[in-house]
Amino acid sequence: MPTRDETGIPCGLCGRAFTRAGLTKHHCLPKSRGGTPDDVELICSQCHGMVHATFTNRTLEALYPTLAELRRAPELEAFIRWVRKQPPSKRTRNAPRNRKL
Repeated sequence: MPTRDETGIPCGLCGRAFTRAGLTKHHCLPKSRGGTPDDVELICSQCHGMVHATFTNRTLEALYPTLAELRRAPELEAFIRWVRKQPPSKRTRNAPRNRKL
């Protein structure tokens, strides 16, 4: 029977399957705001980069403290729809934002 690493672990945000090495730790409650190892979720680097390019830690703490709430963020809806269609091997650079929310 294949292990979870062989079949892939889904990104907590976009749902694409990755090996454990292809996922990064996202602190739902930022460490700078008192987050602990219990506040960590695994998401792919593409999603993680977009989350932190879009939101400040203060916004993440106040409005999006869980992945379920982050998935419903209007600012990420179009990105999540797009990235779900991309193969996990594709890695593009996220466009810089003029102003974080």
